[in-house]
Order: sequence, then C-alpha cells, then structure tokens
Amino acid sequence: MSPQRRRRPKPSAEQGWAASSSGGVDAVEIEIDLHGMRASGADTAIKIHLQRCHNARLHIAKINHGHGTGVLKQLTRDTLTKSDLVVRHYPASWGDGGDGVTIAEMNYGGHKAFNRRANNSIVPKALPRR
Repeated sequence: MSPQRRRRPKPSAEQGWAASSSGGVDAVEIEIDLHGMRASGADTAIKIHLQRCHNARLHIAKINHGHGTGVLKQLTRDTLTKSDLVVRHYPASWGDGGDGVTIAEMNYGGHKAFNRRANNSIVPKALPRR
C-alpha cells in the first residue's frame, strides 16, 4: 500500500468510547464536598451536582456541608427543597456524617427509583428509559 493511501488514526477526541481512560463512561461521584466554599459558589455547585446525579440515574446524592456556622447547611436544604430533581432530603445517619451531611433522593418523573423496606433501607428497582 502506498503511503498516500494509508489512513491516519483519528484524533483521540473523535475516537469516542476508546478515547476515554475509564472505558467511555464518565463516572459521577455520589458525594460533593462544600467545605471552604462561599454561599454563592456552593449554590451553583449543588445545582450542577444534582443535575449530574439525575442524568446518571443515581438514586441518591450526598452533599457534605459540615456543621460550621450553619450557612451552608441551610443553603443546601433550601436548594434541595426548591429543586424539582429531588423527592425528599434528610440528614445522614450518625455513621455517615450525621447532621453535617444531607442526603437527597432523586425524582424520576413521579415514580420512585427505589423501594423502601420495613427497616427503611433502599432497594433499587429498574427504571424505564425515556
């Protein structure tokens, strides 16, 4: 084969699935840490994190805001209350960070992405794709 007919490899940006080091899927963290952030930056970070978790079809999102003066805690809970992406939110259990971490259960169009057992543990179930 002549050198003019050889195919050049595609640039890594155009290779799609093979270009990514994680096998093509961007991993979404379930938890975000707001320590050291100001309220304006934290509000934006919470909204972006909720949208990424919702797009990745995660059942819950954890927001680690710490105790501190309570500004980030109140901001987090106000943002989650106003968000359409969240069914409900509550403080984490003692072993997961207690009142310094808020857990948000994601909303998927009126049906829950999980079942709750008698002991309040979450059991995932299959969701239909849109």
